[in-house]
Amino acid sequence: MSMTDSTFAAVFEDLSEFAKRTGDLKSDRVVLAFERLILSGRIPEGTRLPSEEEVCTVLGVSRSVVRDSMRTLAARGLLSVRQGIGTEVAAPSDAAFTGALLLLLSRSGLSMSELMNARAALETSLVALATESGTEEDWAELESIYADFADAVEQQDEIRSADTHAAFHNGILKAIHQPALSLILKPLTAITVVSGTATVRLSAPGAWDVHGHRPILDALKARDSDAAVRAMAMHFDVSRRPQAFKEYLRRDVSETYLDHSEH
Repeated sequence: MSMTDSTFAAVFEDLSEFAKRTGDLKSDRVVLAFERLILSGRIPEGTRLPSEEEVCTVLGVSRSVVRDSMRTLAARGLLSVRQGIGTEVAAPSDAAFTGALLLLLSRSGLSMSELMNARAALETSLVALATESGTEEDWAELESIYADFADAVEQQDEIRSADTHAAFHNGILKAIHQPALSLILKPLTAITVVSGTATVRLSAPGAWDVHGHRPILDALKARDSDAAVRAMAMHFDVSRRPQAFKEYLRRDVSETYLDHSEH
């Protein structure tokens, strides 16, 4: 839907008031003003913004200010630019956050060993929480994912193996039933997929440690937190034993990220 004249007038009034308090409307201030309006719901999801020329005219700013502002808002996941349609308020998504975290890790100089150690520390803690809050529906979903994962590995379907492997670990996070925690840790799924690149590179079914996931699932279903923690720790330990994987762990995160991006 397009922004109506009355809505845009209200937005302009808000931006004008904002300018009075902060000074000239430079790009960072335009970004902050639009950010407030979007997050407050004044400009709802799906709203198509006026043309760049209209925004420039109404706000009394240059095209470069508007373009910089729109690019920043799009990078933050608040706006989407669609060819032939224009600029719209984007639906809530973790894509921008996930992408930013992956890029930050890639530029951190960290090794894959350090990243895997962080994953192990997080997931051994999370699995204990899942034993307490998971439901029978959660366990049934994990059983289905595990079956798909095992079949994908047996069929040597690398893409499906990677996807179902990540889905299994993400399913444990979902079973905790803490929406805020799930949202904060959602990028962990993408990290799981990226770190699984090594297993794809090994091209060996045993490298996926499919059987190592079974004790994790059994412990979850038994609501045995100690057994679940041990099983998860063992999974991470076993999955790092192959010599090829040890060589991989010495690589920078950036190398693995680029390898994954090419697949």
